[in-house]
Amino acid sequence: MKLLKLFIVFLLLSSCESKQATSPRFNHIMLSVTNLDASIAFYTTGFDLQVTNKIKKIEVFNDDGSIISRDVNMAFLKFSGQNFVLELSEVPSINSENPPPFYQHLGVDVQNIENAFNRLKNIGAEVLVPIRLVKADGVEAKQAFFKGPDGEPIELMEIISGEF
Repeated sequence: MKLLKLFIVFLLLSSCESKQATSPRFNHIMLSVTNLDASIAFYTTGFDLQVTNKIKKIEVFNDDGSIISRDVNMAFLKFSGQNFVLELSEVPSINSENPPPFYQHLGVDVQNIENAFNRLKNIGAEVLVPIRLVKADGVEAKQAFFKGPDGEPIELMEIISGEF
C-alpha cells in the first residue's frame, strides 16, 4: 500500500513537472509559402512530417465585439511523437519588399497569456496585436503578437481547446 501511495505521488509530481516544463514552450514556426500542396509534398516526403490539420477559415474575435472571418489555406505538420508544429500558410504571391503581416513568425505556447503579455510589455516589447480570441477548425485559442528585438513577429498563444 505504501509503495502504491509513493507511485501515485510520483505520477502526480511528474504530471505537474511536465506541465511546468512545457509552458512557456516553442509551439510553432509559421512560414508563408506560394503553393501549399507543393510545400506539403516537400516536407512530408523530404522529412517524414505528417499533416495533422488543415484550416480553410479563421475567425478572430476582437475586444470591441467585432468578428473578422478570413478564408485561409493553412496546414500544420509535425514529426511523429513530437508536438512542435511547422505551420504553412499559402500566400500565392509573396512580395519580399512588402510581405503580408506576420509573414514569418515564431509561436510561443503559454499557460496564461495575460501574464506573458504583461511580462513582454513590461520589458518594452512593442505590441503588434493585443490579446484576442481566434477559432479555426476545432482549435480555439487566445493570441497576441509582439515585435522581437530585430522586429521579428512573435505570437503568444494560449490554447483553450483542440490542438494543432
